[in-house]
Amino acid sequence: MDIAVKGRSQRDSLLKLATGVLVLEDQIRERQDAIREQAVIEMDSEGVPTVSSFRDSDLVERLQEEIVISSGNKEVLQEIINEIETAFASFELQAMSMGNFDEKITEAQSRSETLARKINQLVVRLLHSNPALTLPQLFANEELLAMESERGVAVSAGLAEAQRLIKLKDQLLPLCADGSIIAESVFHPMRAAVSDPAKISQLRSA
Repeated sequence: MDIAVKGRSQRDSLLKLATGVLVLEDQIRERQDAIREQAVIEMDSEGVPTVSSFRDSDLVERLQEEIVISSGNKEVLQEIINEIETAFASFELQAMSMGNFDEKITEAQSRSETLARKINQLVVRLLHSNPALTLPQLFANEELLAMESERGVAVSAGLAEAQRLIKLKDQLLPLCADGSIIAESVFHPMRAAVSDPAKISQLRSA
């Protein structure tokens, strides 16, 4: 789960899914620890410690039911995360947060801006050094021509890369929407509209 190592976040639409898995793992461990605390341990005839009963069997039953739901939610979330990481890999990219991904799209779209600023600076410098310079002479400058050519390539490459990344984002958004349902039920159980993994799986297959 590569995106999990990027840090926990309940806001980022990609990181929140991995965060949901980590929170569910914490919850499952806590409930398992609570069940162990309820266990009454006795020695059998061979001197082997065994669980003979529970101090509060109703509590243990409830905790076991919660573990089943949490495990189901974790399994579905993990499946969605696997699909997301497969989508990233199909575009030869490492999985990342949505925030970083959006920055990557913006960077591709504005790839020529740095060159444009350098071109403007060069034009100002040329005109300052020779105020009588005509436009034909200005645009015949070899350095300026080279930078304009480079900017044209950067614009084309940037737009192509941005379109490629946007295509990937279009694949990611529905997966994020599915996973968000589960993650929100984990972060805010009292507000959750869906918490039963069977219902979540039904929603995904609809």
